[in-house]
Amino acid sequence: EFIMTVDDSKSEYTRVISPRLGILGLLGFLGFIGFIPGVFNYRGSANVPFVFFFFAFFGFFGFYYEGKMSNTQMDERFLANRQRAAARASQTALTVIVFAAIISLSVLRLSVYMQLSFLIAVIGFAFGLSCFLQQYLLYRYENKE
Repeated sequence: EFIMTVDDSKSEYTRVISPRLGILGLLGFLGFIGFIPGVFNYRGSANVPFVFFFFAFFGFFGFYYEGKMSNTQMDERFLANRQRAAARASQTALTVIVFAAIISLSVLRLSVYMQLSFLIAVIGFAFGLSCFLQQYLLYRYENKE
């Protein structure tokens, strides 16, 4: 006799959120604070380039598509599409990072501080792009648009 048990800790539906949370993606524009001269310049020390990582907040635009997919049943097709979307988004983000690193280190003749700032901005943007693309591609794959 084969008895199948159901794990109640796993949900069968996606979480319910409002698509209006996608407006939080506008926080990504905080990354432009790093271009303002003298920002975070304390007692003559060098500017801190890590504010460029705020570009990662562009990933919050993905909440719009996640909200549109709220309360969707997670069947085998959904899980396969989610995995496919995550793989494609990660591949795209890694391609952007590698391409930017090659350009920054070989083509552009920048100071070390400018290279660091550029690479931090690109990594933040690529992270946000990956977060957004995962939700967008999942929505697209599920709705066959």
